[in-house]
This record gives sequence, structure tokens and C-alpha cells, in this order.
Amino acid sequence: MSRFSSAVRSEVALLGVAIVLTGACVSAPAPSVSSPSTEATPTATPTATTFVVPKPTEEPVTRDGLANASYANPDIERELRSVFELFYKARTLPSAGQFDVAGLRGLVEGPYADYTLPLFDQEISDAQAGRLLEVRFSGIAVSSVEWTGIGTDGHAGIARLSVTRTRTELRRGSAPTEETATYRFAAERWGQRSQLYGGVESSLAGPDAVHWSMFDFVSPGTDRWISEPAPVTGAQAATELASYFADFYAARSVEPGRAFDISQSLGRVAGSYAAYTTPLLKQTEQEVASGAIREIRYADISVKLVSWDAAATNHGGLALVEVTRTAHVSRSSGPEPAQTATYRFRVHRHEGPVWLAVDFFRPDVGRWVTEIAGATVIVPESGHG
Repeated sequence: MSRFSSAVRSEVALLGVAIVLTGACVSAPAPSVSSPSTEATPTATPTATTFVVPKPTEEPVTRDGLANASYANPDIERELRSVFELFYKARTLPSAGQFDVAGLRGLVEGPYADYTLPLFDQEISDAQAGRLLEVRFSGIAVSSVEWTGIGTDGHAGIARLSVTRTRTELRRGSAPTEETATYRFAAERWGQRSQLYGGVESSLAGPDAVHWSMFDFVSPGTDRWISEPAPVTGAQAATELASYFADFYAARSVEPGRAFDISQSLGRVAGSYAAYTTPLLKQTEQEVASGAIREIRYADISVKLVSWDAAATNHGGLALVEVTRTAHVSRSSGPEPAQTATYRFRVHRHEGPVWLAVDFFRPDVGRWVTEIAGATVIVPESGHG
């Protein structure tokens, strides 16, 4: 049984399919494509983060069973060849003819439908305006099929596959153009009801009918599944970290006459740094309760992002930062001199997103607390999200 890509696992988990997923902290592999071209139309290149469309394709959705296929007797590769013949037939524009809008709509769901139908709408508009005269597909070949069954019998499931095709297009005032490209798809095999999309059902099909729905696609522009969130950039991480450390030091501040609640700080740390800082926070809590410490304020907080690895784990990235702040501490004996210092942290951006300080460089000993603790990983595998 093939393992899901991170994109397919996210899709299945989001929609409630009961598949047991692993949680190891490893970098998720990026899917690949063999062509930089954009599927659906050569005149529009949407990104994975811009699914905003002016108008959806408003056609009735008919989901007919696949001819010469048996739900109880899967023949995955043969079925997929038939499905993609239908898929590209629907995208074909015969000379003086029209696209099969209902045929395509019945074969797509989820993120891929959101991605491809707006592009298809543009092609329909071009054809209606007389700009696009003909579209043909040839040399359709399915390869690299990875199948994962769902349920007790395994007849329903997810296929990830590559499809190569040659597209020939004729536009008004131009010579025909030809493009051969290979794309990666994820498709669901289902019977009378989709396992991924609960409201998706067959159209008057019998109990042995087979349906396929393409629901995910590797965008050539980003080389990742369109269901995956956009990678967090360094600039975005820096902005979020500035906010995180403002809250981090606010949680560690002490107002005169008020109790010190360490839970506000403990919710922002994990791993070896949590083990290191918790006793210090408890000591501060005791000193505040006894009246030894009356006030702690932090000012002039600045955060410098030294490095950012968005793919450090399969549940979020890891940042190395330098934080400068000035601490103002007032004790029962009076105010202490202001202390300005710069510290180094490793901070994990967990899915959500939630930022958690997981490591700290101790300037007094010149070592990271993770190293001192003998930990084998910087970001803990569980218990933090």
C-alpha cells in the first residue's frame, strides 16, 4: 500500500476519512511534475493561493458510473486510463462545436475543482467570443500510479498518478500550437457515495457502479499540491515572530499588586526550553507572591530572524532568532538597574499557526539547552499541538 503525500493526507484528514496517519517530525517530500506548463489553458496561470474566481461554472452536476467497470472488482490502471480519456474529451473543443461542461464538472471535486473550473470558464468565454476555435488532446498516457484503499474491502480509495498528454490548440488569427506535458493528479475511486465529499453521490447508478473524482493537482507554478497551504516566507515568519515575542514578554511581565500567572508563559514554550524555563518561572512566581519582586517590565523589544526553515518538520517550520530587550525589575528593596541583553532562541511554527519557543542558547555556558539536556530533536514530536 502506498503512503499518501502530505497534501493527500491533509485532504483526507480535513474531510474526516478514517485513515491512521503517522506523526513523525520529518520533512514532507515535495511532489514533482515533468512539465512547467499550466493545465487547462496556456493563457492563465493561477497560483495555489489564488483560487478567487469571478464566476463559477453553473452547470448541472451529473456523475455517471464509469462504463465497463465493476466496483467490486477494481482494475485501477485501466479505469484511470478510461477516466482521463473522458476528462480530456470533456476539455476538447471540436471545430464549430462546444466543450462538454457537464462532463468535466462530473469528474472534478474539492481543491482541483476550485482550481480548474475557473480556467475552463475562461476557455468557454474565449470559444464563445470566437477567439478559441479548436482544442484537441492526443497521446494520453497514465503512469506512476500509487493506490491506497479506504475501508474494509479497499475498493474505494485514493490514486496518485501522472498523466501525459499532447494538447493542440487553434486560435483566431494564429497557426495551431502543440504542447506535450505531464501532470500529477490525485483522484478518488468511489461507488454510490464519495468517501471524501459526503454530499457527492452517484446519478442513478447501481450498487456496482464505479465513479472517479479528480480532487487534487500539482501546480506547475509552485511544484506542490494545490490543497497544501502556501509555504510561509521568511518575511511572514519575521512579522509573526515580532508579534510572538511581544506576547512572550508580556506574559513574563509583572504588574504591581497582581499575581504572576505562569500558565500564560508555559503555553508559549515546548521541548527542552520548556524544561529549562519552567523552574525559573516558578521561582519568579514565588518571589512575586512573597513580595520580593514587585514589578517586571520589558521595553525596546526587537527580533532579528537569523534563519527560517519552513520544512523543518511535517507539522511546521523552525526559526532561529536573536531577541534584544531591556528588562526593568523592581524589588522590595528598590528598582534594579535596567538590563539590556540579546538572546538566541529556536522557535517552532506549529500548524495553526502556533509559535512555540523550543530551544534557547545559554550565554553563561555557551550551549543550547537542547544540547545540554541531551535531546536528540529540537522540536518535540508530540504534545505541543
